[in-house]
Amino acid sequence: MNYDNFEASFTKENKKLKIVLAITILISLTAVIFQFFERRYYLYQGKGIFEERPLAEEICRLAFVGLATGVPNTHIVHDEVIKIAERDNFSVPIDKIFQVKSLEVGTCKIILKSEGVLTAFKIKLQGNDKNPFFYKLIQLDEVPAKEEV
Repeated sequence: MNYDNFEASFTKENKKLKIVLAITILISLTAVIFQFFERRYYLYQGKGIFEERPLAEEICRLAFVGLATGVPNTHIVHDEVIKIAERDNFSVPIDKIFQVKSLEVGTCKIILKSEGVLTAFKIKLQGNDKNPFFYKLIQLDEVPAKEEV
């Protein structure tokens, strides 16, 4: 075997490997760029993972029950609302709470049975980072429609 022929074939094979390596790097780089800029959209058909404002609903429930029983929590009920409830002697006997639902940001509705009558209240919440639990009850309105159960 001649050294000149060996060097020529070695150089040719080396050149082929460099071309294959360059093509592989370009394809990999293109795939990474497409992966990085890809937008993914998922259609979720369940309820277990995402719940609509569970904190607001729980604050609504706790604040209403506290006001209805006459023992409001100052951390979740605004001081002015507590003063009005004490002055007007606000008390609602609760037989059963059927639903607490968040209507929109800062507003929820509670539906309950009180002395055999179906009653609903609309509750307005104030969200602030300074509040211990972010939300505080600032307004409580009774929904006018009542039905006997």
